[in-house]
Amino acid sequence: MNPTPRTIAALTFMTLAAPALAESWTPTWMASPQPVWSDTTVFATGLPERIAGATIRQPLTLGFPAERLRLVLSNVHGTHPLPVEAVTVAHSTGAADIGASRTVLFGGNTGTVIAPGAQAVSDPVALSAAAGARIAVTLTYGPDALAEDFHWDARETSYLIEADMPAPVVRAEVPARLSLSMVLSDRPARQVVIAMGDSITDGNGAPMDAMARWPDFLAHALAGEGIAVVNAGISGNRLLSDGMGRSVLARLEPDALAVPGTDTLVLLIGTNDIAWPGTLFAPGEEPMSLSRLQAGLMQVAARTHAQGMRLILGTVPPFAGALPETPMEATYWSPEKDALRRELNDWLRRADFHEGLVDFDRLLSAPGDDMRLNPAHDSGDHLHPGAEGNRTMARAVAETLMKGLEE
Repeated sequence: MNPTPRTIAALTFMTLAAPALAESWTPTWMASPQPVWSDTTVFATGLPERIAGATIRQPLTLGFPAERLRLVLSNVHGTHPLPVEAVTVAHSTGAADIGASRTVLFGGNTGTVIAPGAQAVSDPVALSAAAGARIAVTLTYGPDALAEDFHWDARETSYLIEADMPAPVVRAEVPARLSLSMVLSDRPARQVVIAMGDSITDGNGAPMDAMARWPDFLAHALAGEGIAVVNAGISGNRLLSDGMGRSVLARLEPDALAVPGTDTLVLLIGTNDIAWPGTLFAPGEEPMSLSRLQAGLMQVAARTHAQGMRLILGTVPPFAGALPETPMEATYWSPEKDALRRELNDWLRRADFHEGLVDFDRLLSAPGDDMRLNPAHDSGDHLHPGAEGNRTMARAVAETLMKGLEE
């Protein structure tokens, strides 16, 4: 049967309208979304009281070069539409100050309304930047905007400002990320690495505004090799249960498997699964078991490998004496919890379901006392490594990653 002239015309239009080649984009920065909590008796969110009509500027450091960028805004934990009236991006010149800004569009429009549970990806915007360059994204929210989706303790200061200007009046400093969840680069990468985990990966012990988390050091070390590294850590994260964000098993898909171009997942998790039961965070929770942790990690491996990705795991570092002079000190660590940590680490060292193991336990332990962090690596709270500990972790991860690529 011969096609009609109308069919031929329709097919011709479809061919002309379709793009000649789909573009690929590389993640160059990330902040995994969390739901905003209402109970601030233990941890304040750090967010402004209201974001309706507010303008918030968020400086950040790109881990991979770009000629053009796309921004990803998140409302995945929102229960209401999130109106964003305007977005701009510019090179950061320090604190809340910026250079000349570019307007960011969404489907050709200057604003967007993000549906509950959804994300919005911007149109490409021209902004040439090297790996390690500082940029700033400025969002102006609509009059009905509610803060339901954020990233806590970003180790980077954002700013509530009077208006989107190069040198604005700063109303307040905000130690969190709001709505902005990813920045994409148009430059192709040799490999894309997602670093996932809890507050050790999120960088809780690192100094503010210092880019001294272990994924920061890793990104800096590997950008010259054509490898992009982004940080998908969440403070309080657990493998099996929700904490200050969804569990690793629940967020594995959006925060790792679905991230454009991802080749390798580096996962350090387990401290909070072991430590939280019996504390103020989970007072009635049963103690964790090795079998449950094993089953959870095997599921991570199965799902990662089903995507054709590599999985690199880390052993759980020691944390005896953690969180001194806090209400958590008496219950966060115990000999029983430390015994489980050791069992898990020994099992990981013998396991063959991953493509590499970084032994953070042995790397960070104090000489002669492997229940505690080495003082040279300790941020001071006996739980989170400081900048030097993070630098040591990044070197070990880089060695494991590069060895895997060479094999």
